[in-house]
Amino acid sequence: MKKSIRIILTVIMLCGIYPYQTIFSEEEPVSQLPKTVDEVIQKINHDMRELYGFKESEYYKDHIMKNNQRLNLRKDLIRDRLNRASQPSEKLEEKEKIKLHTYEIVYGESHGRKLNHKGKEMMEYSGYSKDGHAIPTEDVPWFAGWSGTKIQNFPLISNPWTDNRVTSKYKISPNKFDAYKDPRNKYLPDGTFEAAILQGLNTHYAGVPYKEFMYNNQNSTLADKVVYDENAKPKNGRWIDYVHVLQPPTEISWGFGTVYIDSSIGITYLDIPIAPFNLMRDDVSAQFEQLPVEAVPGETVRIGVKVNSTFIDSVNSKYEWAITRVSDGRKITAADGLKFSGHGTTESGTVKLDRNQSRILYADFTMPDSEVRIQFNINKDGKSPEEADLSNNVLDSHPKAVKVVVPVGLGHDVLSKRERFPLNQGNPNTATLVLPRSDAWWTSNSTGELNVTNDTPTLFRAHQVLNNPRVNEPSETVTRSPIFLATIKREDFGDDPLNRKWMKPDPNPNTPIQRIGTVSQAGSVQRNYSYKETTCWKNEKGNNECRTETKSGTATASFQDGLDKKAYQFYVYNGKKDIAKPSFQNKIDSNTPESLKKDLFWENESYTYNVIRWMYHLDEEGKPYQPDGVKVDAPDFGVAVPGQYPRVFTQQASANLAWKQEKSMAQEYATARDAAKDRKNNKSLYDKAVFPTDRDLQKYAYPIKSGYYFNPAGSYTFTVKTVTFKQSEADTADHRDLVQALINSFRYETNLIYINAKKEAVNIKNEGLARQGGGFKAVPGILKAEDPKGVNGAVLLEVKDRKSDSKRYTKVVEPIYYSQDQDESKTHVFWKKVLEGYSESSSAGSHAAYKYREFVKNGEPKMYKITETTEVTIQINPGNIPVYTHASMPNGKYYVRAWVDKAELSKMPHAYNKLPALQGVHVLDQIEVTVAGSMFDDLNN
Repeated sequence: MKKSIRIILTVIMLCGIYPYQTIFSEEEPVSQLPKTVDEVIQKINHDMRELYGFKESEYYKDHIMKNNQRLNLRKDLIRDRLNRASQPSEKLEEKEKIKLHTYEIVYGESHGRKLNHKGKEMMEYSGYSKDGHAIPTEDVPWFAGWSGTKIQNFPLISNPWTDNRVTSKYKISPNKFDAYKDPRNKYLPDGTFEAAILQGLNTHYAGVPYKEFMYNNQNSTLADKVVYDENAKPKNGRWIDYVHVLQPPTEISWGFGTVYIDSSIGITYLDIPIAPFNLMRDDVSAQFEQLPVEAVPGETVRIGVKVNSTFIDSVNSKYEWAITRVSDGRKITAADGLKFSGHGTTESGTVKLDRNQSRILYADFTMPDSEVRIQFNINKDGKSPEEADLSNNVLDSHPKAVKVVVPVGLGHDVLSKRERFPLNQGNPNTATLVLPRSDAWWTSNSTGELNVTNDTPTLFRAHQVLNNPRVNEPSETVTRSPIFLATIKREDFGDDPLNRKWMKPDPNPNTPIQRIGTVSQAGSVQRNYSYKETTCWKNEKGNNECRTETKSGTATASFQDGLDKKAYQFYVYNGKKDIAKPSFQNKIDSNTPESLKKDLFWENESYTYNVIRWMYHLDEEGKPYQPDGVKVDAPDFGVAVPGQYPRVFTQQASANLAWKQEKSMAQEYATARDAAKDRKNNKSLYDKAVFPTDRDLQKYAYPIKSGYYFNPAGSYTFTVKTVTFKQSEADTADHRDLVQALINSFRYETNLIYINAKKEAVNIKNEGLARQGGGFKAVPGILKAEDPKGVNGAVLLEVKDRKSDSKRYTKVVEPIYYSQDQDESKTHVFWKKVLEGYSESSSAGSHAAYKYREFVKNGEPKMYKITETTEVTIQINPGNIPVYTHASMPNGKYYVRAWVDKAELSKMPHAYNKLPALQGVHVLDQIEVTVAGSMFDDLNN
């Protein structure tokens, strides 16, 4: 068991899971970090001298001796960590990044159990610490499983180095690092290892689910449960009150210790990581989370700043905004729409910062017609909290106003708008070619092109450029006047109702969403030319001699660079989220362990009722049209667009449950018990059990002598009737699973001691029993439907339900009709009242103001009321299999009980999971059995 507890934290020493970032001080830049194995060891040994006062030059030597065996320092692990530090950071996983520049001191070699985890073979331990303590291998899973108790909630023994139980069992003794405190240690805020221990636990386990460590699906039901809560401490005191420190940390090496647990199986222990000090640098920082590059005057601008802290304790830091116009230095004020929100609602103030939990502060204002300067600072003076590096505490930026562009407004019911406009603000763009020589002549056409670039392809869709052919003409002056065509789509403004991607959150329907698009122009033309060139020289006779050659070249000219900017605005309204609905009961009547009957009421699961609205595509003239490849659903080119908020159908669902004794234990044992009272010796009468005929034993309700058979018996029935509402006539899983949950809740329990075919003393579950005194210790055994086997593996519990008899299940289906036709007379008022845009739902204003009205979508499913009833009988030992009690069962009183455990409805995937636990029946049936003597008494007589 010692090993199984240790494996709870097998990855303590080497695994980095939580995404912290390794930070080094300004005094120790990356260029000065250890680059070789020897430098790493030297650095760690240096810290052992400087921080802890060890005089020897090498606290960690090249080897240690353990059991007369030389164990060498595992330099390969240090070398591997150095090699990973040399890789580009983008190639490393987050858990790899934290390992950079941190090291483990390990001696010896891998040993322990051989494991295969996620396709990787590994040994349980990578080696030993300096003091011979086994160190788990990196990424070793928790192969012994997990109990589900979070690390901070274990029952820990305080000051274990002084506890006699611990010291005698584990042979530990106090050392200088137990309850260590040294105010001179510059790395420890309070001079103790408390912060380093918290950092170690946070790094490896904070917020991490058990599935990250699970081996071979052990305890898989706990897979999503977190093993440790960030910054969590023991229930009483601090970690340093419990951790026996085996190896102290240094700036770059991990330390570790052990806590001891006072568990039900005795004292066990657990290794605890202690983080290197380079993981504990404290810092407050700020960065822009949201910062526009440009904005249109009048546009609402949002600036977001994210503030972080790495201090272990919460800190309160002062912050301050400064937002000013660059042109005149005037402050932007509330008159300019300035508002602050997020984690800071004023221009300056204090914000509470928790370790590694970002705080976001927002500033919103209306963009003026000039450049705006944004400044922000946090903990500017470095006093609250005290920090040395203030370089990341101040932000400064200069977003500029853009040219005023009159936007094109598009209505609430417009899906897209086809746009057509001339480029270069409607002015021709001309390139003029000039011959470079007066005696040159053109030898080709002018060629080239004016390139038109769509700089905003996510705004200008399906664009075309007209009136801009490639240049190939016999002209020195080339002119182009391109026309730009494009489609402006609502979806590119963040609102895509046609594809069910509505803008979130719902915007103000009277304030449009704006975007700016640009189209640029640039290009050139070229034309070939020729000219004659004469070259003269003296020949051999001294006479002048000349030669005329035709040479060629290419002249070029550029078009004027141009930029056209357009602004577009879409008005957005996608309906109201909430329309009033009826209220329903969610409760269980008579939900007590004494009640055999219970009534359940819950709100049936919701079924969505899809609606559509009518929207349109507009052409260049603003008229509805049908774009190529687009389906329209109405003669006026309307498109049926899904509504954002489906309307809900739900009703009151219910269930009635009743348990009863079909045949009680008293009835089952009555024949044999009566025969014993009447001192009858007819064996056939003792069908279920052998009761003694001794007169002095008749005072007991159910006396027996050990060694005879006492067959389990009893029969119990429950009936379940459910009423649910579904879009299918099929049998419901709601009913089936509730029935199964009740079946699974049944328990047949006894503490009688039986004997199996191997002559072993067992309980009714065939579980071996320990000796106690002259007999055996009675340990109750429980039979249930999920595990019905008992003594000798015999099936002692049988369930009779619809599987064994179809008549045990009945179903009544009642259709609930509704029409989705637009004819109001065909639609039930319940549905019409939840459609927006009508007077019946008090929302006719939506149609008048925003052209929004919902219509029924064709093809929606029907709704049915389903009433189901199931009768289930649970029989104990229906085959009356003989089950013998053990002859050495001690005299005394024993019990046999049939009961029903509670059913956790919250864990079931149905609408009734909102109800509390369905209480069972504390006593469905019960008898008391008195053991007085044994079969040997009868044999001896």
